[in-house]
Amino acid sequence: MRVLITGAAGAIGREIAAELARDHELRLIDKTPLPKQPSIVADLARCTDASHWKRWWKTGRCSWRRAFEGTDVVIHLAANVDTEAVWEELLPNNVDATWNVIETAARYRVPRIIFASSNWAVKAMERKLAPACYLPDGPKINSDVPPCPINPYGLSKAYGELAGRMAIDSQKIQSFVAVRIGYFGTLQPNNEELHSMWIGAADIRRLFRCCVEAEFDGFHIVYGTSAQKTAPYDLTYTSQLLSWFPRQLPSDPAAATPSPS
Repeated sequence: MRVLITGAAGAIGREIAAELARDHELRLIDKTPLPKQPSIVADLARCTDASHWKRWWKTGRCSWRRAFEGTDVVIHLAANVDTEAVWEELLPNNVDATWNVIETAARYRVPRIIFASSNWAVKAMERKLAPACYLPDGPKINSDVPPCPINPYGLSKAYGELAGRMAIDSQKIQSFVAVRIGYFGTLQPNNEELHSMWIGAADIRRLFRCCVEAEFDGFHIVYGTSAQKTAPYDLTYTSQLLSWFPRQLPSDPAAATPSPS
């Protein structure tokens, strides 16, 4: 399949690109050039932005929107990941860019969008259930819980989920899956709360591969954490929809700080 990845130069983008490269044709977009890889350097918040396109078109210049032509799946990772950012800082990268990606995917009849959402989209529910939701047998947040953010960052991710649902309901997109990522890092965090939400590189690679390759239509919400029982999310529906089962069992938290989703 032809898979387009936005935010491909980010920590998660690099992992997913490396995972999918051997089986799929990739088109990579980011504001930052990817070393030794053909990519498009573009600001997705700007619809008319001319971008430098390497390899696919000999003309050398074209709008980033042309990358969507003939694409089977869009993985939309590009975003400002600062969870303490104010709305004005999030608006272009998390709202405008997401709208432009969905609209462009619909214009070029891309069948599927995979949206990198976040645990912050349902942080109000997590806080309401805490600390019980961090216990192995405690109440968990499932895929039916609607967005309930508590800050601008979470609101921007909730917007992406609702925009995706609207695209499905208006029949602009065939399938849309929002991945509410816990907390990504190649090493486990030493913070107990973040450790409960951690997802490692091996699991996030397989999770997004399943999102690309599994057969489903419509709108779906799934969760991304590794196999710790203290995670506040119920992975039942995620596993049923994608046939994905996290296998990277966390041990004691390591002295490392991961990258926020």
